[in-house]
Amino acid sequence: MLRSVLLAALLLAPQAVSPAEALAMSGVEGQVPLKEPPKGLMPNLGRPTQSDDVVPLLDFDRYFLGTWRFTADAPDSVLGPGGESAGTVTYRKTGDGFYLAAYQGKNERGAFTITETIAYHQEQRVAFRHVVDSRGYTYTQMAEVGGNIGGDYRLFFKSAPFTYQGKSLRLNHTVYLAAPLTFRVDLEVSEGDKPFTHLSPWRYRRAQ
Repeated sequence: MLRSVLLAALLLAPQAVSPAEALAMSGVEGQVPLKEPPKGLMPNLGRPTQSDDVVPLLDFDRYFLGTWRFTADAPDSVLGPGGESAGTVTYRKTGDGFYLAAYQGKNERGAFTITETIAYHQEQRVAFRHVVDSRGYTYTQMAEVGGNIGGDYRLFFKSAPFTYQGKSLRLNHTVYLAAPLTFRVDLEVSEGDKPFTHLSPWRYRRAQ
């Protein structure tokens, strides 16, 4: 029931972002420098971690909010020609448990945008996102959120089937959070009932 309510709220959330708003959200100018040294999400226990220590819940606000730079070098796939991509993404909070991620990127074929509307339930360790990619496809994903006592977290996003250029596709994204200033996203794509094919990862670094 909880997942149905979250997903419904996510899909009903406003999706449109004007070019001016997207550009403003993605620009790194005017970003406030970090005032404190970066810290991981695992609290300082004052001792080595133990096997029975409780894994803290992922603090989405503390980790993601702000602007990040990304790079990727994708192979050719059913999503289109490969090549290098780079740009910025800005995460902002839009409500209690709701977020918007606005991408501004460029590749060999020109500029593109990606808009993610995200819902995250911390106690239930689940997340949903609705993704609109200007390159011609839109999809919805659900994720389980896992972690360990070392402060590493994983978000395992799986999409519902969606249609792109007459083909039924599915996308998996695994978000690896292992350091306060960098993270990685591994991407897999499947056409129809075919096995998933691994694509090159996207790498992110917090903008300074």
